[in-house]
Amino acid sequence: MAPSARIHRRQYFALLGALVALSMVGIAGAPPSNGAPNPHLAGMRGGADTPGATGNSPLVAPPDPSGLPDLTHLPAAAHVSPPLLLGEAIPRPWSAAPRLRAPRAVPDLSARAVVIVDEASGAVLLGHHERRPLPPASLTKMATAILAAEHGDLDAEIETDVDSRDMTTSSVMGLLPGDRFTLRDLLYGLMLPSGNDAALAIARGVSGSDARFVHEMNDLARRLGLTETHFENPHGLSSRRHYSSAYDLAIIARYYMSLDPLPEIAATTDWTASGSREIEMTTLNPLLADYEGADGVKTGYTESAGQTFVASATRDGHRLYVVLLHDSQRAADARALLDWAFASYTWGGVAPRTAVPPEDGDREPDG
Repeated sequence: MAPSARIHRRQYFALLGALVALSMVGIAGAPPSNGAPNPHLAGMRGGADTPGATGNSPLVAPPDPSGLPDLTHLPAAAHVSPPLLLGEAIPRPWSAAPRLRAPRAVPDLSARAVVIVDEASGAVLLGHHERRPLPPASLTKMATAILAAEHGDLDAEIETDVDSRDMTTSSVMGLLPGDRFTLRDLLYGLMLPSGNDAALAIARGVSGSDARFVHEMNDLARRLGLTETHFENPHGLSSRRHYSSAYDLAIIARYYMSLDPLPEIAATTDWTASGSREIEMTTLNPLLADYEGADGVKTGYTESAGQTFVASATRDGHRLYVVLLHDSQRAADARALLDWAFASYTWGGVAPRTAVPPEDGDREPDG
């Protein structure tokens, strides 16, 4: 294919991804024009507004799912390795939104921003400052993993130039200069122990430089139609222009879970990397050990971001994503919100087709 034709097709798919994301915003439902909060959200509390921050009104009612369009005619998303042309594998809605059973009180929360998103429809089931740009910390690493899965031969070996001994305030996989590990092992090191060293090794191994990889991360954000996201690094350590919103992170997670083998990695509790030496790793996701149906995705922490979390769980074939930003009780809040959503909504129409992980918490400091 000629370079100009390839560029043209990539621009086309970038536009397609943006249109899909815009349609999903419409599907999810906008807050009422008068900004009136839902009385069932009265118990939710959040952080104070950040001066100059943008986002939704302080409380956003979940949409009335009965008014959402029927999406059952759309093709199911293919949970397979992505094609060579980027943008073609962005999952579209493939099922109708769930319907609210009966009003239930929303759990009391400590997060500054919250969103619950249904995977199959892309519908927002609950939102609180979900459009406000905030530091995501290591939730950034979902985007890093996506680019690795899109671009890389996961069985290719990468020789690292990263020295984790210099990263004394970071969570690390434990890489040393000259180590050789497959890209697959580096992905486990990225997602389980939240290795900032693994993030740098992946960026340099996939794109040749940190700057080039970050450019591709921001291109990914454009392809997904994200409007409150900008990346400055592949790991999520605090930077003034490194931010995302709870909603954007849910869309990133939804795409992450459509790419083989990323769902399997997100659901793994323990892994031993076997390259030039062995490194044993354990997940930091606190829900994988004891929450019914938990299967991902990522935790994070920095001083400026506080504790962050994208939690996912699947029950009866339906996957939900809960995103919590700046939440001092993220594990308890994630459990409470997942319980609330599964109890409050009922699904009909076409069942979602999700990648099934094998049967088989965030350590601080983190990135």
